[in-house]
Amino acid sequence: MYFRPNLFGSLNLLDIVSNEFTHNTQYICTISNTRDVSYKNMKKKRGKMRLDPIDSQIITMLQNDGRRSFSEIADAVGRTEVTIRRRVKRLIDEGYIKRFTVVLDPLKIGRKIRAVIRVKTAMKEAAVISKKLREFQEVNEAYFLDGACGLMIMVTVDDLTELKAFLETRLGRIPGVGDAETCIVLEEIKSAF
Repeated sequence: MYFRPNLFGSLNLLDIVSNEFTHNTQYICTISNTRDVSYKNMKKKRGKMRLDPIDSQIITMLQNDGRRSFSEIADAVGRTEVTIRRRVKRLIDEGYIKRFTVVLDPLKIGRKIRAVIRVKTAMKEAAVISKKLREFQEVNEAYFLDGACGLMIMVTVDDLTELKAFLETRLGRIPGVGDAETCIVLEEIKSAF
């Protein structure tokens, strides 16, 4: 095996180059204690691994560009590609990363009106409401909220006529849905997606 110090002064395990050891066993012991080789030494909290600075960097890079290659991320954080693959798999398995997706620009695909709808609901109908909202193409996001807020829905439609039809004929007919307050989005200031 071949070992080499990285730019940050720590040691990384590289590809198997030969069967000869080019360094002494002291380095091998040091390497076996790094995060690049094993996650056994990472601290656990409530059954899940805690995020370290490298995990946070990986997550930030994937949030900015989900198509970024493992090799690009590895170069940016000073780790090997294999390590990045392992870490991303662990982040997915542990539930930190829910999914990889494509975020569309609603205006470019003809959806000109975005609205946030606050709905008063009967909580006993939460399962029925949730099921129906998942079926509606217009619904981008939906959240049950604590307190008097009830339900918050983000919808995207072609025009005001379609928004009115959605409110009256689709949302309004779900059992347990009460009064709705609709706010049209004038400008997106920030989106994490």
